[in-house]
Amino acid sequence: MRVIVLAPSREMETELRAAAENAGFESAGEPIPQELCSALYRDPEALAVIRSPNSAFAAVTCRDFRKADVRNLIFVLLDANAAHTGAMALILKCGADDVQPAPIHSDEFVARLKALVRRGAYNDHLFIKMPGCVYDAETGNAESGNRKQHLTETEAKLLTTLALDPSKIFSKADLMDHMYGGEDEPEQKIIDVLVCKLRGKLLEMNDGLDVVRTVWGRGYQFEPKGFTPVFRQRVRAVR
Repeated sequence: MRVIVLAPSREMETELRAAAENAGFESAGEPIPQELCSALYRDPEALAVIRSPNSAFAAVTCRDFRKADVRNLIFVLLDANAAHTGAMALILKCGADDVQPAPIHSDEFVARLKALVRRGAYNDHLFIKMPGCVYDAETGNAESGNRKQHLTETEAKLLTTLALDPSKIFSKADLMDHMYGGEDEPEQKIIDVLVCKLRGKLLEMNDGLDVVRTVWGRGYQFEPKGFTPVFRQRVRAVR
């Protein structure tokens, strides 16, 4: 695996790269966030290390990367003077996989790199990309240009549950468990109601494409690329 370092000075970059290489990682350096973003796109298995002098830079960089659908692991080293609890929590909320005060001992740095590798790929819960819009968990809105559609808390939970595992068909029981956890559960038919409401909002934002597929007799599945829905009209029988 390759470690790609973004640091405010060549000295810091060299030090971090040397520690990674001594532990058996390949390494590279990028001078600005835009070039790091491009490098991560080209190497989706690479791990990004961002050495940041302040929390604002780290938070904005992580958020921009996640919104651009960068799914690589991101490890932020935040200057110790700025590394208070609130700042580190914000950076994690914006999409970092780990945040630690810097400077950091090389042994701990390597141990955390290896722990991140064991953890596996980033699972994006901040931004859900669809054919015509992006759902932003921070704002609760599905957004496309100047258009916005707000999702209720339960609609957002439903979308997030489905989108985090698009290969899975979720039964109504699965969705009830994920969304309510056995506490104050309504009847299962609420899932059909929520799916209907969610579809109505997302169809508009995705230019008529549906992203929630009904698998008859089994449940619901998220389709990130979307599909053209087949609308069934109810025809009253002639007597």
